[in-house]
Amino acid sequence: MDQLSQIPQLIVTGMTAGCIYAIVAVGFTIIYNTTGVINFAQGEFVMIGAMVAAVLMAKFSFLVAFPAAVLAGCLVGAVLAGFVLIPLKRAAVLTLIIITIGASIAMQGIAQFLWGETAIPVPPFTGIPGEGFVEDRSFHLLGAVIRAQELWVVAVTALIVIGMTLFFRYTLIGQAMRACETNPAGARLVGISVRRMVVLSFVMAAGLGALAGLTVSPVFYARVNMGTALGLKGFCAAVLGGLGNFSGGIIAGIVLGIVESLTGGLLWSDYKDAVAFVILLAILLIRPEGLLGRKADQK
Repeated sequence: MDQLSQIPQLIVTGMTAGCIYAIVAVGFTIIYNTTGVINFAQGEFVMIGAMVAAVLMAKFSFLVAFPAAVLAGCLVGAVLAGFVLIPLKRAAVLTLIIITIGASIAMQGIAQFLWGETAIPVPPFTGIPGEGFVEDRSFHLLGAVIRAQELWVVAVTALIVIGMTLFFRYTLIGQAMRACETNPAGARLVGISVRRMVVLSFVMAAGLGALAGLTVSPVFYARVNMGTALGLKGFCAAVLGGLGNFSGGIIAGIVLGIVESLTGGLLWSDYKDAVAFVILLAILLIRPEGLLGRKADQK
């Protein structure tokens, strides 16, 4: 009975983590849909947003840290696209993927040199100021304690989902980005700059990753190694939902977070981080295109 009473709280915790996995999965999808490349540096964009926000919020207000963290992520994404991937655009896809792995390792090393390995606490966005600290507001619902920052995470995820759906479905730039992956030569013939679309995809994915990082940092703290786990689990969500499928990645990310939390809280806490990869392997054996993905002959 005690374990059953924990379920509402575990679901809330899982949804919070799952929303971050979903945002990371969206970042993977944006770059994949434009370039056909899987960017394994996506998790480090989350880390950059969290660390920049943590450092700035210690000295300035949230209004300063928020845009600065997102801008820092966008700049790093532009540098990665403009100075690393675009000059090697004729390289094999596997080579480009390896480059993103190397970029991830490099970014984590630079971050460790700049900020060290110590986790940095970040005050919640709408907390209650106390003596030397900021306490988060909390609410009680169905036996679960919901913190205000967790609602921020869910709200930001919802806004990103709506914004990205509208962007890729109804804007010319969004459709041009999709065209660059489907048929780069055809895109050039109709006047689309593939180079600009590639840079834009990395800037958008990095900005979203940084936004996820600064939003979740008050919940999980900011650490230079946080991007590795979040990136891998976001990748699992992207693949489970069907690589290139926005809605699939979002749903898979949230479900993955909840299953992971329930497994860790009710069954094997020591193996919680392995749940995502076990599920990924099982699904790939049964349905390689992902749960909501389409088979190649159905496209």
